[in-house]
Amino acid sequence: MLLLCFIPIFMGGEIAAQSAVNANLKNISGSAMLASTISFFVGSSFLTILLLVMQPKLPLTATLITDNPWWMWLGGLTSAFALTTNIVLFARLGSVQTAVLPIVGQIIMSVIIDQFGLFNSPSAKLTLLKFIGVLILLLGAGLSANVMVKKSPIEQVSRKTSQQWFWQLLGLIAGAGLAVQAAVNGYLGHVLNSSALAAWLTCLVAFIILLIVTLLTKVPIVTGLKKAQRQTNNHWWLWIGGLLGSSYVMLSAQLVPLIGTGKVIVIALFGQLTFSALIDNFGWFAAPKQPITRLQLLGLNLMLVAIIVVNWH
Repeated sequence: MLLLCFIPIFMGGEIAAQSAVNANLKNISGSAMLASTISFFVGSSFLTILLLVMQPKLPLTATLITDNPWWMWLGGLTSAFALTTNIVLFARLGSVQTAVLPIVGQIIMSVIIDQFGLFNSPSAKLTLLKFIGVLILLLGAGLSANVMVKKSPIEQVSRKTSQQWFWQLLGLIAGAGLAVQAAVNGYLGHVLNSSALAAWLTCLVAFIILLIVTLLTKVPIVTGLKKAQRQTNNHWWLWIGGLLGSSYVMLSAQLVPLIGTGKVIVIALFGQLTFSALIDNFGWFAAPKQPITRLQLLGLNLMLVAIIVVNWH
């Protein structure tokens, strides 16, 4: 069981890398919606090939729908919403709030899910010690994401808009959606007896939703793809966002029924912020180099302590 708790750290690293990849894909293609659509198309294609190799039994019958709760199919919708929202928020709120707000939403929602055993997730009641651990976790997340760093006057002015609260709320909801996705996919994977099949259905639904929205909003798909294609030689990794995202969905579907939504979320967040700091420090995926600060290191250590308190008290 203890070894299983190390897997979400790798999962968090996947999300950090996917965020960096998709941010570049959005800048090159000129559309956040198109970047998300490409990501889920690649993820769906990868999982289709994986399923063809594995050849699992496909229990896709009418009783699968009638005998199970309706929320079992929410994973694709929440995935599409959360990924696209995160890409859009960067231009609206800046990198700091875009990183922190979804994290806060994930932590709060995962605690609620565990407290009440929502979506058939293993129940874990909120104790005083666990509550303190969550507060330490939030503090550590804020430090790790450089919340305490003083913003430039230009950024401070650009963020003071009358609609800022709306985008901040959207960031919290997107994070909560990711927690819901993890719990829902865990249940779906259990019902289907295949985490790969659950992840495939989630990614496929997300791709279909995003493709429809992209077409309805008249995003120049061909032009965006051509722009991205021209950058392939220099940035081959532009196309791996879907592989990283689909792998995360598949692993979360496997782990949630075993160790619970809260553990998967908080440990993955530690991995996400750790790898995000490494990406910034070394400038991976064409990210601007930003050396890891002492506050970030302090924040990561606080998160590690909080994870131990929350999950092993």
